[in-house]
Amino acid sequence: MNVMAEFIEKEIPSIGEVVVGIVKEIERFGAHVELIDYPGWEGFVHISEISLKWVRNIRDYLREGQKEVFKILRTNPHLRQVDLSLRRVEKTEREQKILELKRKQKVQRVLNLLSEKTGISKDELKKGIIEPTQQRGLELYDVFLDIIESESPPEWLKLEDSLFNQLVELVKQEIKMKKVSLKKDLILTCKRGDGVEYIRKAIEESLKIAQKGETVNITTKGSPRYLLRVEADTEERARQLLREVADKCISIIKEFGGEGELVEES
Repeated sequence: MNVMAEFIEKEIPSIGEVVVGIVKEIERFGAHVELIDYPGWEGFVHISEISLKWVRNIRDYLREGQKEVFKILRTNPHLRQVDLSLRRVEKTEREQKILELKRKQKVQRVLNLLSEKTGISKDELKKGIIEPTQQRGLELYDVFLDIIESESPPEWLKLEDSLFNQLVELVKQEIKMKKVSLKKDLILTCKRGDGVEYIRKAIEESLKIAQKGETVNITTKGSPRYLLRVEADTEERARQLLREVADKCISIIKEFGGEGELVEES
């Protein structure tokens, strides 16, 4: 039973949207694609939209059954068809879309297993978990992360204790994210008499940049050197997070008359 289809998919794709598709058939001048994000929709990627380089053989880039990320160029809602591009998908867009798909699959597996183990129906899942999440503009994956951290249900989640306990067990079992960890030294100085307090404030504010599921720690290695360590889902996000935290920390300490520097080789 696919309890996800009715709430993770939108009805009509939009131009410029990045989607995941499965290559169904390859022809001389392009490839036909089935859109995972939009069941019942098909796409076509012309050979000119495969790569920035000259393409001699489409199968050097795509093969039947391959799951790939594409960008929508045009849509035809009447025929439920879209024109796609592979070459216009940025690396960051591809990574983010793949991460999003993996998260949806994990949520889907949790809900399917919960139904199998408890006998809860599709309608009960919608009313107790899916609809309350949608009404608050939240993502189920983020809600599940909160459940892992707190092991207590949100007040608005309409579940009996026994059912919630099953949900917690399944979420812990299925959502085991691999984190990318990066660290660098951060030099922070403030020569004012209460400089240590201002450094502490700068660190506290910069730690707030971390998003759900991300971790930031700043520990002293002996003034004025501090160790900045971050954890995120991808290396790109970890690098971005490390830079953002360092910039925020340095910016704040400079406001207080201090100085800061991220040591590139630590």
